[in-house]
Amino acid sequence: MQLEIPTDIERDIQRFAQEEHIAHDQAVLRLIETGLSVKKLVSKTVFEQGLGLFGSPEDSALLDEVVSTAYEERRRPSKTVPRL
Repeated sequence: MQLEIPTDIERDIQRFAQEEHIAHDQAVLRLIETGLSVKKLVSKTVFEQGLGLFGSPEDSALLDEVVSTAYEERRRPSKTVPRL
């Protein structure tokens, strides 16, 4: 199978192959494998990704409370009287 690789990516592949002291084809394979393994780590649902944001259910509840309080503060009328 033959792929046409864009020039800018080809330069990056050549640089990677030189740095790693490996053949061009091996560099391409390593870069593809790395990309696929990174994609596997990220392929969680939005819900699963969000679970990692909080260390515990208590953290999540605290954030909910803070957001609710901030929303209430935003909706409350201003205490200052506008001057004309």
